[in-house]
Amino acid sequence: MKLNRVEYIFAGDELIETIQHDIDWNTLRKFRKELLERTDVWYFSDRWSSLSTTAKGQLNSYRKLLRDLPQDYPGELANDAVDNFPEPAEWILK
Repeated sequence: MKLNRVEYIFAGDELIETIQHDIDWNTLRKFRKELLERTDVWYFSDRWSSLSTTAKGQLNSYRKLLRDLPQDYPGELANDAVDNFPEPAEWILK
């Protein structure tokens, strides 16, 4: 699951144009909220207790990076935040 601001236009197999879209903060916040909600399930006691110490740290770090995006990348557009969007460990969003 990724918020992509780059669009590639092809004619057959040939790349003919690359378009960079601007992302506003409302779009980014909606996407971020969805990711935070998808990770909430790991905090149910039965799932949390099944995680290793390393996995708990990965989950907590990922969620903190998501929450910190607005203050880490201030500005009118959220493009910098999208371009530096945190990648979760592979298991987190399953």
